[in-house]
Amino acid sequence: MEPKVAILGVALLQWIVIVAISFFAGSRVPKKLIASTLVLAIALMIAFGVRRESVAFKAAASRPHSEAVSCASIDPGMSAEAARAKLGKPHDVRDDAKTRGPGAATWIYRDSRCAVHMLDDKVELID
Repeated sequence: MEPKVAILGVALLQWIVIVAISFFAGSRVPKKLIASTLVLAIALMIAFGVRRESVAFKAAASRPHSEAVSCASIDPGMSAEAARAKLGKPHDVRDDAKTRGPGAATWIYRDSRCAVHMLDDKVELID
């Protein structure tokens, strides 16, 4: 068993005991209950908090750009080359030829939560 799981288990158990005692004691909000809740919150932060070795932290640190791209920096009618120069390489490119016709594609940028709809190598719409 990992030490973090054990710490979390002990903190949760002590919180349940204090809540049960407070419930039967009948007092409003005893200081012990507040302290016990703080101990539980700290244990939760230790167990589930952001860690430097987490996958998300490593992915964010390995990005070549320090800021997220913004689809607000491009306009409809802009060429594909100019849009790629401003936004960089998209995370995903979906071929929309079946639904929107030949030459249609959607560039998806997950970091900025936007999609650029292309038609014949020109920006048609930005979501």
